[in-house]
Amino acid sequence: MKTDKVTREDLRALHHGETRTFELPNFAAVQSAKSSAYILGHIEGCRFACITDPEKNAISITRYDR
Repeated sequence: MKTDKVTREDLRALHHGETRTFELPNFAAVQSAKSSAYILGHIEGCRFACITDPEKNAISITRYDR
């Protein structure tokens, strides 16, 4: 999914085991999305696994509930 940024609402909408890939405008936005997922995981009591693709400025995020 092409977007300017990954929001907390985007992350909260993921279900356990679901993976979503976001295409962002630059790699700084990818790193920001990764940080947001890490922080939100602590807030929500879950874990987000992130795989980044610097060539495509993309990030794949999977949610795992505890």
